[in-house]
Amino acid sequence: EMPLLYEAAAAYPGAKVLELGVRTGNSTVAFLAAAEEAGGHVWSVDLEPAHAPDDGWVHSGRWTFTLGDDLKILLPEETPGVPLSPDVLFIDTAHTFDHTLAELRRFVPMVAEGGVVLLHDTLLTWAEREYRGAKALDAFCAETGRSWSEISEGRYGLGQILKPNG
Repeated sequence: EMPLLYEAAAAYPGAKVLELGVRTGNSTVAFLAAAEEAGGHVWSVDLEPAHAPDDGWVHSGRWTFTLGDDLKILLPEETPGVPLSPDVLFIDTAHTFDHTLAELRRFVPMVAEGGVVLLHDTLLTWAEREYRGAKALDAFCAETGRSWSEISEGRYGLGQILKPNG
């Protein structure tokens, strides 16, 4: 799904990406490559220290990392006093229904008009996490009148809310 993440962000001049969940940094690198091309920036949040590969992008000035719970942190700012309005919101965190639904409720309204929301692991079926991301998307879209689609039939799935705010 990394090419899909890259393409999603590269489609926006000056791309602003809010990434919830970093882990090994694969998605981070895809977004940073797009930010480099588009003249944009990536803001990432994770409970654990970031493990993004140091390939130059990490230190490019195009990445801001915040260590903490995405549901408890202060919202990132584009500039002092101006809340972030991302073109791309990417969610890949706890994979529990309640947490994912809370993230959707908190962060989707921030997405810029014409932006996109991407949720990783919508086809995840191992252990007790079976389809919880997809179920949270279903619930969120039902309560807000939005719709989502699966855009990758890959191993884990990638859901998309296209133009969630316009």
